[in-house]
Amino acid sequence: MELKDAIEKRRTVRDFQNIKVPFGIVEYAIENGFKAPSHNHLREWNFIIVNSMEIKLNLLDSENLEKVRNIQEFEKIFENEEISKKEMYLDAIPKQKTMILSAPLIVIVVFKPKTKVEKAKNVYDLNCLASVWTCIENFLLSLAENDVYGVTYIPQNPEMLRIKLGIPSELEIASIIPIGYKSNFAKDLKQKEIDITKQMHFEKW
Repeated sequence: MELKDAIEKRRTVRDFQNIKVPFGIVEYAIENGFKAPSHNHLREWNFIIVNSMEIKLNLLDSENLEKVRNIQEFEKIFENEEISKKEMYLDAIPKQKTMILSAPLIVIVVFKPKTKVEKAKNVYDLNCLASVWTCIENFLLSLAENDVYGVTYIPQNPEMLRIKLGIPSELEIASIIPIGYKSNFAKDLKQKEIDITKQMHFEKW
């Protein structure tokens, strides 16, 4: 597949079919993830692959996703936002629990920070965070090449999650990524249309 085709296929998906994802596809995507540039050339990234319901329930517990969410409340919060942003959040927030439970696999991406993110003093301290996200994008593009999709979820309680998963204290969690084959009922939400000629600047703004 051409790179452009994989980029065109790449989607954020929160609704999955109940079909097992072959491990070879996941391994291929992780292999391509490790081809991303890293800030120190050490590629200090790790992938935790989860398919047990016990661990999924631990994720829900650590993220407090068991509580009932009022969609009317969210509609009011986002009522004045641009339509693309509003539609995305109104679809995403109620599905945070179900996407974890229904995804055939959860992939948790862990990285070694130069400095703890909350203690970063300048942008250079965040190079490690930037590089792990290039790894994640390679991973997601490679999944899309094989018609497997995912959604990135940033943990709200990483310390609790670290304990539950036995992650060493010197590492940080970049993202929780439920992955699977796209459900026939999944919404294909559109991003805002952009005229790139209005967002390119030459020499100065």
